[in-house]
Amino acid sequence: MKQRSVTGPSILAALSPCYAYRSVKAVMAMALVVLIGSLAGVARAQAASLYGLTIGVDDYIGVQNDLEGAVRDAEDIADALRSAGAKEVVTLLDRKASKKAIEAAWNAIVAKAKAGDTIVFSYAGHGSQENEPAGRGDEEDGMNENFLLAGYEVKGPGTLQRIVDDEIFLWLKRAEDKKVRVVFVADSCHSGTMHRSARAEGVKFRSGNFGKLIEDRLVLPLADASKLSEQDYQNVTFVGATSEDQLTPEVSIQGEKRGALSWALARAIEGRADFNGNGEVTQLELLGFVVNAVHAHVESQQTPQIRPLRANSEALFAVRGLTRSETERKDRKAADSETLHVAIDGGKASALSGLPAIKVVSAKSDADLIWYAKTGKVDHVVGGTVAENVGAGEMPAVAVKWAALKWLKARAALAPIDGSLPKGNGRYQIGGTVEVAIGGARYPHLTLFNLPPDGRVEFFIPDPQRKGEAKKDWRRTTLQEKFKVADPPYGAEHLVAIFSAEVLDDLHAALRMMRTANKAAALRTTLEEVLKSKDFQVGVLDIYTGSGK
Repeated sequence: MKQRSVTGPSILAALSPCYAYRSVKAVMAMALVVLIGSLAGVARAQAASLYGLTIGVDDYIGVQNDLEGAVRDAEDIADALRSAGAKEVVTLLDRKASKKAIEAAWNAIVAKAKAGDTIVFSYAGHGSQENEPAGRGDEEDGMNENFLLAGYEVKGPGTLQRIVDDEIFLWLKRAEDKKVRVVFVADSCHSGTMHRSARAEGVKFRSGNFGKLIEDRLVLPLADASKLSEQDYQNVTFVGATSEDQLTPEVSIQGEKRGALSWALARAIEGRADFNGNGEVTQLELLGFVVNAVHAHVESQQTPQIRPLRANSEALFAVRGLTRSETERKDRKAADSETLHVAIDGGKASALSGLPAIKVVSAKSDADLIWYAKTGKVDHVVGGTVAENVGAGEMPAVAVKWAALKWLKARAALAPIDGSLPKGNGRYQIGGTVEVAIGGARYPHLTLFNLPPDGRVEFFIPDPQRKGEAKKDWRRTTLQEKFKVADPPYGAEHLVAIFSAEVLDDLHAALRMMRTANKAAALRTTLEEVLKSKDFQVGVLDIYTGSGK
């Protein structure tokens, strides 16, 4: 395949055109079927009542396992539910979120809800695993999953302050039997690792270190309950922060520690996930929104799970949505307020002095990036190693790139495109091939460029050598590209796609000039200035390269 020309050495050097098109007739036929089905779903969703039960636990016994963002998560989801017109929302936080209080609140809401109503039941806090009772054998790994409440301890009465998955399934069955829809959200994790190794110094994960159960007083439900699974429910959608073998970190979003899934869910309830603007959110819309929104905040280290996926994708809940002016105002405020926090280990803060939207912090737990000046390594606290051999002279350019990424990703999380790496989110080895897929455009014109680890800009689309590419309509097209992991520097590449309502000639001219790191110093201010009055959406694909994991 013919390669695109790329100025200067590039890790992602072999860019080949293999665009996948859908026929207009097929798209229109599909849209008609979806429209007819969704109109009926909208009528049902808008006639139904919405309820919420939001749980958040930061304050555990002792301080070792305390979290910072779970209470904020529960409150944010509760506020979003109220803004969406929820009939009733119950929020239980920290010690008030006892097992007895949660079950009582759940039973009361289920008793009030009618067939066709929706209950959003969210939990933010620690999860864990425990041995399945002897003789059951219903879990492939022999472990039950659980949710740990504020009063949890590994022995004595505190062992009662946990909710095991078998119990959750029975609680949900009470709603299922009434044909009440439930969106059950678990912003926690039970064990596991990450796609790529990361230092994660100071990062809190939602799988606590409590030790082994040694004096358990909890009596689990009868064995029949352990045989229930997500597939046994016709009206329950299970939304998990990640798969069972992955970790869930707390990250900084708009200056506050949060769980990325809870943040995304709250924005979905506000109407961000209503992609077709018909006043309701389906299961597929929810999946499409939360996965890409979460990826934007965690360097693609965490991928939400929605189970079971249903072909009909009925409406989960109605939304009121935001007006266009409200959306733009909120989006700009969220992005413009994002500041890159850098912790410096063994170097001088003066190396980054005077750089806009960048702040040097003393605690690594407060940082986005950690620069280990003696070794020249730069780590993202969640993403892993993003650059190597970075001295005091090179660090400003690296920081400037990441300050621009903070702005881009804040916008990407609020109106995400459908971007993915079909081969996964691990670290791509030298000589390997990276495949990317980008779609879901709401606007016709595409600007595509790459940000290598050293802060340069590699501009790809529109290519002036390809006549008509600038005016091409990308809304019915999925862009599929392949890149070769070729020359250094290795670390974190970020492929940026901007879909816009108009051709961005000024931005293209500016980006083409940023071929070296020093010329890219104004990247963020250029993006803010050019795009401030434009209709656009952003996607960022995190591509980690080099040896190791």
